[in-house]
Parts: sequence; C-alpha cells; structure tokens
Amino acid sequence: MKINPITFAVLAALAAAATLSGAAAKPNVLFIAVDDLRTSLGAYGDPLALTPNLDRLAGESRRFERAYTMQAVCGPARTAILTGRLPDHNRTWHNRNLFRAANPDTVTLPQLFKQHGYHTQAMGKIFSGDERELDPASWSVPEIIRQDGWKNYALPRGDAPGKQAPYEAADVPDDGYDDGKLASLAVDTLGRLKQQTQPFFLAVGFFKPHLPFNAPKKYWDLHDPKKFDLPGEPERVQGAPAPAYHTHRELGGYTGMPKDERLDAAQTRVLRHGYYACVSYVDAQIGRVLDALRRLELDRNTIVVLWGDHGFALGDAGRWCKGTNWDLDTRVPLMIRTPGLAQPGRAASGIVEYVDVYPTLADLAGLPAPAYLSGRSLVPLLKDAAGPGRDFALSQFSRPFNAGPPETMGYSIRTATQRYTRWVKWPSREAFAEELYDYTQPASAEPRWTAFVERRNLIDDPATAGARDRLRGMMDQVLRDRSIVTPEGPASGDDAAKTKRKKKRE
Repeated sequence: MKINPITFAVLAALAAAATLSGAAAKPNVLFIAVDDLRTSLGAYGDPLALTPNLDRLAGESRRFERAYTMQAVCGPARTAILTGRLPDHNRTWHNRNLFRAANPDTVTLPQLFKQHGYHTQAMGKIFSGDERELDPASWSVPEIIRQDGWKNYALPRGDAPGKQAPYEAADVPDDGYDDGKLASLAVDTLGRLKQQTQPFFLAVGFFKPHLPFNAPKKYWDLHDPKKFDLPGEPERVQGAPAPAYHTHRELGGYTGMPKDERLDAAQTRVLRHGYYACVSYVDAQIGRVLDALRRLELDRNTIVVLWGDHGFALGDAGRWCKGTNWDLDTRVPLMIRTPGLAQPGRAASGIVEYVDVYPTLADLAGLPAPAYLSGRSLVPLLKDAAGPGRDFALSQFSRPFNAGPPETMGYSIRTATQRYTRWVKWPSREAFAEELYDYTQPASAEPRWTAFVERRNLIDDPATAGARDRLRGMMDQVLRDRSIVTPEGPASGDDAAKTKRKKKRE
C-alpha cells in the first residue's frame, strides 16, 4: 500500500517518540469541540477576540481558513463530522434525529478507532448535550455529558426549569461554571491515559460560547464593552426568500429577551460582550488541557483537532444565533495539529467541509475508512498549505426546524467568491426559490472581519446570469451525485425510545 508522504512523516515522528518512551507508535487523538464557536478568534483576524491559547494552537497547526459546516445547528453538524456523512444520508436534520435509526451499521469516527485497538472516551458535548442522543457504540466507557454539581448558572436562580437569564458574570473561579469543571476532568483523564499502553481517542466538548453567555467576571473584564456596538444596518437581506431566515427563536426564549429577537442597542452590546467573554473563558480552559498534554509529554504523539460545530450571528443585520445557510452561520474554525506537521502555523485557504475530518484522521492513523464516507482526506493540505481544496462546500438547512420530516430544504454551495442556494420542496426537490451572493461585491455581501454579512440577493440581476447558470449546473450535479432523496421521515430520540420500550414489552 502506498503511504501518503505526510502520513509517513507523522508515523516517523511517532516512531521516534515511541523509541524514547517504549510506547506503541500509534498516534493518540485529542478531539476538541466548541459549541457555537464562529471564527471569532485572534488567529482568524477578529480584532475583538482575546484568545491567546487558541492563537498559540493555530501557530502550531494547520488552520483552515475556508472550512464549512454541513448544517448550521449542533445535532446535524456534529453527526456529520462524526459519521463523515451528509445530513441527507444520516437523515439528521434536527437535534432529535438519530442517525442509527436510518443507518444502524454506521461506524462513527471514534468507533473506527475503537475497532482498531484504541481507548475511546468522550466528555462534555460531543454528539449532543442531551442524554437521548448518546451513542454507546462509539466509546470504550460511557460518555459523560455533565457530572453531579455541574450547573449552567453560578448565581442563585431558584429551581425554575428551562431557559433563564441570557447571560451571567458571577465573580467565581473558572470551575464555577461547567467548562472549568470539564477542563479539570479532561486534565485528570489525560493523566490516567498517560499510564496505559493503549492509544487513545479523547473527545472533549466545551459548552461555551453557547447561550446563556455565562462566564466568570474576570473574562468579562478583559473586554471593553464600548467595542461591541454594531453599526446601523438593514435588518433584511434585499430579495432574500422567506425560508432563508430561521423561524425558531433560540434567544427569544430567555428571560427578558424580546420574543421576536429585535433587541435594542444596549441589549445587543451586552450580549455581544458576553459572547466574547465566553470565548475568552473557553480559550483559557482549552489552554489548560493543551498545557497538560505538553506537561505529560503526550503532545509528541498526539493529533489535536479543534473545531466549532457551526457559526453564530450576534445581532448582525438584526439576526441572532444560527439556523441559516449564510456565511456567519456556516463558516467554522478548524485546526489540525499533527506530529511532524510541515509548515506549522501556515493557513490553508482551500475550501473544506466538515465531512472531510473523518477520512483525514483515519488517513493519519493508518486506519481503513468506510467506503461510504462523503468526505475526502485533508492530508494533502496538511502536507502543503497552498494546495487546492474543494471547488465548493455544501451546506443545507430544513424548514420547518422540528423533529419531523422536512417540508422544504435549502441546499447551498459556497465557492471561493460566491454562494448559490436553492430552496426545494421535500422530497420532490421541486425548486421554488433561489439565492445568489457575490462576496467580491460589498453591495451583495459586506465583509465583517472573519466572515460576511449578506446584503442583496443577486439571483435576478442580469449581470450575474453567467454565474447563476454555472452555479445552477453545479447544484444539479450535487443533488444528483452527493445527496440522497429520503422521503421517509427521520426518527427522533423520543420515537426511538418508544420503539425500544415497545420491543421490551413484546
């Protein structure tokens, strides 16, 4: 079998480390997920971000400038990266959809490592933050989402169920909130894994900066609140069809927030401040884990992957949270550090998709990836940061957003300079609306530090007719070759639980 040059370099570095330590020359994997993290990091050029630990990791890694999630909401996005398959293949378009209901024989990324002699372990939010979406087959020991005593709020708020305040800045130490406790658990776990000869795949899923924006006060104090004012700007994208906007109101469900999520300037400022405070907080926790990896001398034979599941809007053009096919929601941070990495710190500008992570890690570890994967290995971009990526990245979103079958689906392809989205009826795929944005034209999409804010849909502009026809053809090919029509409805966690109980009674 011909070995890819960078895979050979990784294995050679691991062999050298093994000679020194007596350990088997199999790379460990530290797989770090961050919930709702957009490219608001110093390494990605965000001037408001204070992220020294992630910036340091970026300087040691291959940072992917043009990485895109498959669907801008946590469950489908995470399922795609962990299965290497598109949402349509998994039939996971909502957080409650279970991929094994459609494909029970799926071999997940950690499950592949487990099948080849690895100890696989997960803590925090990896597949999901909900007990209904756990996947025991992937892990050597039961997943830990939260432990006893972990709470989202540090200040007394009674025992009211559901959402409460949208932010909090308690004067508490780092472990006063969940992510501090999670970092401590990860550090302790690395210490235990150091003592065993079995290689490991350790997944650590941080909860912030997901709402509520709760972080210790010292991280709020790092930031000047005056810097978080937004410019006055239109709140609707000119010519965008109604399905382009999400209808579920994540922020609107929190105490004191307008149900329609139309916030005033003061509310916007404090929430943006809270988001960046949470990013600084989670940066510090990830730094603790990476420092432990070095202190234990595990960094010499450990692949580190850092990813955020999707982007996030912070009042930009009057929009909050995620759930669209636009750039703020679909563009994501992705870093991969490997032993023996060529050109560390160099950014790769080629377009990549999150389904590419699975075959990449399989390639680096020398494991046989399933033939059905939708992604392609990023090893060539690890070898040469200037190498080409994909011609475009695919993302999608269903409407309505619920656990039942979709009524419509928006498929979106992002090229280096444009985005084309087609809204179709489900499952016939009869088109009823289109979008086209040109990221080289500020009137169509305004640059905002690390992403773009769409302004005007150019689908009916005669000047874009050539691009429109070309992108239509590309979308036709995507729907024909990459995606699968699945007219049956998805299965939810509740449905699966009912089926299990019924079988048990029978």
